[in-house]
Amino acid sequence: MKMLIGQAFGILSVILTFVSYQCKGKRSLLLAQTSASAAMILHYLFLGASTGCMLNVICVLRNIVYFFKDKRPLDSPVIPYILAVIMGVVGAFSWNGLPSLLIISALMINTVFLARSPQSLRKSILLTSSLILIYNIFNFAIGGIINESVAITSSAIGIYRFRSNKE
Repeated sequence: MKMLIGQAFGILSVILTFVSYQCKGKRSLLLAQTSASAAMILHYLFLGASTGCMLNVICVLRNIVYFFKDKRPLDSPVIPYILAVIMGVVGAFSWNGLPSLLIISALMINTVFLARSPQSLRKSILLTSSLILIYNIFNFAIGGIINESVAITSSAIGIYRFRSNKE
């Protein structure tokens, strides 16, 4: 039963992530992404994937920080690096074997690239979502597998659509 409940939360996260891709403004996108991360916390919790669960708690906190990032004192270039270090520390404490390294490194990288240009973020997602996809396969996290597959595809399309004329 726990497995079914976990997978249901994973599918809910996929739906919320899809909704976030449709948001026009940064604030509404972050709210939708935060809701998706909250569902992913429960997805991983019910599946027993402790590292994914704990790191998504930090993702929710990270999204809240980025939601208010334009306000002082959060408007600092070191904030993404501080958040990435926090992500690494929490990941180390929730270590659950070698697959944990995949999601820890992916979310640390993703945290730093969230503060960069959209095109840089899209390019980083090709790597980070691939790492999380493998983590999700190890944990049989169906919602996570779908979510990261969509993220990889969406990022690749975005990279192509928004490429510069110089390329």
